[in-house]
Amino acid sequence: MKSFKKYFLIVVHTAVALCLTSCSTISVNQDYDPAYDFSKLKTFGFIPITSEAGIDQLNAQRLGDAIKSNLTAQGYTLSENADFGIALFFTKDTKTSVQSSGGYGYGYGYRGYGGMGGSTYVTQYDEGTLVIDFIDIAENKLVWRGVCTGALSESPSVEERTENINNAVAQILEQFPPTKGQD
Repeated sequence: MKSFKKYFLIVVHTAVALCLTSCSTISVNQDYDPAYDFSKLKTFGFIPITSEAGIDQLNAQRLGDAIKSNLTAQGYTLSENADFGIALFFTKDTKTSVQSSGGYGYGYGYRGYGGMGGSTYVTQYDEGTLVIDFIDIAENKLVWRGVCTGALSESPSVEERTENINNAVAQILEQFPPTKGQD
């Protein structure tokens, strides 16, 4: 019985660890003005990042490079006289995750009735949210917003940080330009 309990705890710990690492994907969504004619947009530019945006200079450069790469691949052109401006925002929140496993059940065993307990695991992690806004410059109007939310790595290398930003931007901009019924 002791070896079964030990085996069970090892399986539970492994399952929780796998869940925590595999659940660290990012969530992406968009919002846009369905009446807006996105086909008129050909050129883009960047709106200066303020200190309230929550983005440091190094990550702003990484984000700008990723956005430029994605939009130029879609046929848009970077211009000082842009059709739409891009504004960036980033927030970080500490989240708490509670995972429960096992449970308590009764059954007839070797020496009568018995039960088995479960475990609860509480972890804290940082979750980041990146917002990319597209603003029609002529109308000074927000026309499209892409949002990405996901768990942040604790201490990523420069390469990992760049890869994470490239991945997030690519997933956000996969939704642009929006098509009717796409949310």
